[in-house]
Amino acid sequence: MYKTLLVIHILIGIAALSSGAFAIFSKKGGKLHTQSGKIYYTSMFGIGISALCMTLMKWNPFLLAIAIFSTYLTYSGKKSIDNWRLKHAYVPGIKDKIPFYIAFITSIVMILWPITIMMSEHKYFVPILSVFGLIMFSLSRRDIQMYNNADNFLPRNKKWLLRHIGSMGGAYIATCTAFLLNNIHIDPPWILWLLPTAIGAPIITLAIIKWIKKLKISTDI
Repeated sequence: MYKTLLVIHILIGIAALSSGAFAIFSKKGGKLHTQSGKIYYTSMFGIGISALCMTLMKWNPFLLAIAIFSTYLTYSGKKSIDNWRLKHAYVPGIKDKIPFYIAFITSIVMILWPITIMMSEHKYFVPILSVFGLIMFSLSRRDIQMYNNADNFLPRNKKWLLRHIGSMGGAYIATCTAFLLNNIHIDPPWILWLLPTAIGAPIITLAIIKWIKKLKISTDI
């Protein structure tokens, strides 16, 4: 069962990496971007589900965290573009907010767990889980703030485009991280955990700044 899941996971991962690349480098809003984005979104959820199943069958808290992290970002990115496409004003309810509160609580666990282990076992190591937890903490907190402000749910609110870029880009970074960890082995291993983020985060930031200027968007929540 595990080997079958692994094969499916790898195939879906290849689809996500390739379609994500097309979505990133194609014209935003164009047919190729939209179609490749749909494949990317579907593939990312497939990766998340298969990764969750595999890490629970063979316990690996770090890869489990990456699966949760990437699935949350994919969901956030998809909801952001859906919110931008609203045709009428919308008031979000508790069902809209629950996934982001779950992500927020999970991020706190991710931050504190490695620190607790270091303190209890008197060992020092690079708290990779805490790094990803801090990122998810920041992003989920901002999502919650946006969902608590009904003014953000007016049709064609361009702020959601920025959230879409940041979330989908972050999910792609997480996928690249998992790919490197499963195919490359170096010492110390934490370099592979953090390298995609170190490279991708500035690129995403520059892209967001570019679109803020291009669309003349106010960044106030």
